[in-house]
Amino acid sequence: MLANTIAFLAEAAYHHPDLSLGYAQVTVKLQTHRVKGISDHDFELAKRIDEIALWKPPPGSAFDGYPKKWIE
Repeated sequence: MLANTIAFLAEAAYHHPDLSLGYAQVTVKLQTHRVKGISDHDFELAKRIDEIALWKPPPGSAFDGYPKKWIE
């Protein structure tokens, strides 16, 4: 689900990272190919990915949240 979410964000931003998938792990590599390095586009997409991947329900909300604590 996380890989699909990252793909959706990247497509919406028209900025496409390299993803590596493993058991309970997603590695995201960002770079801007035309500048052969990291640009503001990469930092902004990384920030958005972090916001979504690390989101947890606030205390007292209607959501209980995922019971496992491996998402940090």
